[in-house]
Amino acid sequence: MERRLGLVREVLDRRGASHAFLSARRNFSWLTAGGVNHIVLATEAGEGGLLVSRGDAVCIAPNIEARRLADEELDGLGIGVEAVDWWRDGGIAAAAPRRARDQVLTDADMEADLEPLRSVLAPLDRDRLAILGREGTKAVEAALDEMAPGVSEAELVTDLVCRLGDMRAPVLLCAADDRIVNYRHPLPSRMPIRRRVMLILVGERWGLHVAVTRFRELEPLSDDLAARFAAVTEVQAAIHQATQPGATLGDAFAAGQAAYARAGFPNEWQLHHQGGTIAYRGRERVATPADPARIEAGMAFAWNPSITGAKVEETFILGEDGRREVVTQAD
Repeated sequence: MERRLGLVREVLDRRGASHAFLSARRNFSWLTAGGVNHIVLATEAGEGGLLVSRGDAVCIAPNIEARRLADEELDGLGIGVEAVDWWRDGGIAAAAPRRARDQVLTDADMEADLEPLRSVLAPLDRDRLAILGREGTKAVEAALDEMAPGVSEAELVTDLVCRLGDMRAPVLLCAADDRIVNYRHPLPSRMPIRRRVMLILVGERWGLHVAVTRFRELEPLSDDLAARFAAVTEVQAAIHQATQPGATLGDAFAAGQAAYARAGFPNEWQLHHQGGTIAYRGRERVATPADPARIEAGMAFAWNPSITGAKVEETFILGEDGRREVVTQAD
């Protein structure tokens, strides 16, 4: 944690600022190596934030949350907690500059600096991501394996949620039959599953995320659909191979575009984003054409190429030698 605080302080020095107040879920979890400061799952805002100066760090939290944060998220880290009455105007965001007696940089102010720092995973992060990927994938595949034909998309997702334990699921998507063709981001419906189903999970624990997509086919694939799966698998292989230390996200994206064209589907990349880096957000950065962001060893990636009716998605960690450790594999 001291190393991460040091990185924030380096940013402060470069920006000529004395304090930062970081309350976004992604930054709180990263700085505390897995602490959780949120209550509402559907927001990136946290209920407590870290006020970081060149020589100190303290958590400012509403009095409602202060004790839990101190006991369960910050214990042993050497960070004190200062409680703010929940009814005070401006809440913790107003309390931070009052305590600092100076202008304070926010999560938004520092995002361009912090996103690449969060994206390079420490050994502890990598170990945790491997656990998260294995458990999330096991849950997805078990839910699909035990699914009875005729259950609804919503029932399948409910079964998956019950298998996740303490893993949170910020993204749960599911589509059956023709909805797979029609929608890239299908929210679960009451539609019964007859022929085929696609199940998508972004799982979160310790603030880290993994993403995985799986299908279950209840009928033999048509020749056309089999060809689409073969083609999108080739696209995935091309993007993965181009994801190398020293390259850019734009380089990997271009490799995918070329693979789409070779497979006979030159415009399919335009119908859905292709994924990108993953760490303390479901995507730290979604890659775009000519994206200049540098790829580094220790980053994790979740590329998700798709061709209408077919999609592949795994999460992997990039090693120093360019090898990929795919973490979304069940035991």
